[in-house]
Amino acid sequence: RIHKELTISLKNKNPNILHYVSLLNAEKAALKQKKNNEDVRKLYNDAIIMSARGGYVHDAALAQERFADYLLNVVGDFHEAKYHIEGAIQRYTNWGAMGIVEHL
Repeated sequence: RIHKELTISLKNKNPNILHYVSLLNAEKAALKQKKNNEDVRKLYNDAIIMSARGGYVHDAALAQERFADYLLNVVGDFHEAKYHIEGAIQRYTNWGAMGIVEHL
């Protein structure tokens, strides 16, 4: 439901939510396309880049954290998951979210 509402808002020229829609697209694809992980990888990378370029450090960190979870638990790629969780930790640290950093 929220994905639909955000997509409508995006179509109504609200650029401040593009990164949210991008992350939700990646999450949706991860749930549906567990076999075709190249598409899912691209969507997560797009979400990370859009969030970071827009200055949404916390959302870029979340996208990177979710991507790491997908890579580890669905794809089984420990090394790339480690890279992305380290990136998420760095972004959370830069944002000052030390509680999340300690949790990760």
